[in-house]
Amino acid sequence: MRKITSYILGLLALSALSLPAHALLIEICVPDCSGENPRFTLRSAPGQTLTDPATGVTTTIVPMGTFVVPPNATSGPTFNITATASSQQSGTLQKITFNPTTITANAGSGCSATAPCLLEVLATSDPCDFPLEKPVGGYPAGAFMMGSFTGTQVTANGDTISMTGQASGATASTSMAGCASADPAIRPVAIPVTTDVINATPGTGPANVGVSLPSSCTGSPTCKFMASTFKKAFSTQITETVQQLCPVEAASCLTRLQTRLNVEIKTTGNRVTLPLDHVTTNTDFLEPDPAKKKNPAQELTQQLAPALGDFEVRHLSIGARSFLLTTELKLSSGNEIDPVRDEVFVRVGPFSMTIPPNLFKRLGNSGLYGFAGKVDGRGVAATFARSPKHRNVWVFIVGVHDVQLKGLPELQEPNLVPVEVVIGSDVGRDLVSAHFP
Repeated sequence: MRKITSYILGLLALSALSLPAHALLIEICVPDCSGENPRFTLRSAPGQTLTDPATGVTTTIVPMGTFVVPPNATSGPTFNITATASSQQSGTLQKITFNPTTITANAGSGCSATAPCLLEVLATSDPCDFPLEKPVGGYPAGAFMMGSFTGTQVTANGDTISMTGQASGATASTSMAGCASADPAIRPVAIPVTTDVINATPGTGPANVGVSLPSSCTGSPTCKFMASTFKKAFSTQITETVQQLCPVEAASCLTRLQTRLNVEIKTTGNRVTLPLDHVTTNTDFLEPDPAKKKNPAQELTQQLAPALGDFEVRHLSIGARSFLLTTELKLSSGNEIDPVRDEVFVRVGPFSMTIPPNLFKRLGNSGLYGFAGKVDGRGVAATFARSPKHRNVWVFIVGVHDVQLKGLPELQEPNLVPVEVVIGSDVGRDLVSAHFP
């Protein structure tokens, strides 16, 4: 993550002004983005939205550096945030991403179990992000969230996080040519037609307003991932078909996405780190050859936490206060992982943890990467080893100490133990028989 101090200082100075309706709109609010609550508002500049003429892919990248929300606050909770937001559209997808993102409750914020510090992040696209219209109809969509909390957590009352993804049809009020201008009278403004929430509840009924993630309780407005002393990390996704509706008698229109993230931190100094993705896909309307058109459901699967080409747990040993996991990863063709830069999420049974980026170090010029240290106060030793003969094959070994898994009923033989490993956005899952020495 790059800190661009002079750039963010300028943005913070502008955040209090009335800005033109640029492309990706980012609002970070305390406690939420309703009414006139304190917030940091950033609209990407025209130069941050680029279209590749060779591929037709339009990308907006907004590096926000490190800043405090709310800006210029003299009292109440404040958060220190480091983030990069982006949006992307090709012939087959529309996407909003926050990666990487770190949110910390600052000293003096007064966070407590009964009065948590609350923060909402709201990202909204406009026509300069997704300038290609698509027809009325149902399209695959999904949301993915992975990360972890750090700091003191209390079982049944820890820090929480939830995420909602909304998609809608939209029409532009002015010419799309205005995307190259900073003049608010020229730049297009997206007017949403309808809203459909990704929450495993198709249609537009009353249940279609629930929180989307975590996926274990979609459709419930009170659904949240809650950290505990045993489980601080999360990896969750959901997919469903959303409906794009356009103005009356219009056969096609623009797509508008809105991503909403809500965080509760209950101990000052605690933080949450995460990437998240919000994706909708569609048929490749620009490809004239039916045989070459991409399958939208398959495209969504590849974009949203794609599965590793092959994932196998070679060994899982669970001791009195530790476990050792050995896995083999076979990447699909053209796919890559970077042990240094990627977050690594590990789940064994009910326990989960996230190893942050930049902890693994490459050993010489070999395909071996290692880390030994503390994560969430627990001792961790882990290695990635790339096969010298098959560059798409890796072995990942991790040992975690000071975690008591042995003795839990759901882990006793002959029951199978769920294992999950996420590297960057690549996911591997398996059910295995553990060895209890």
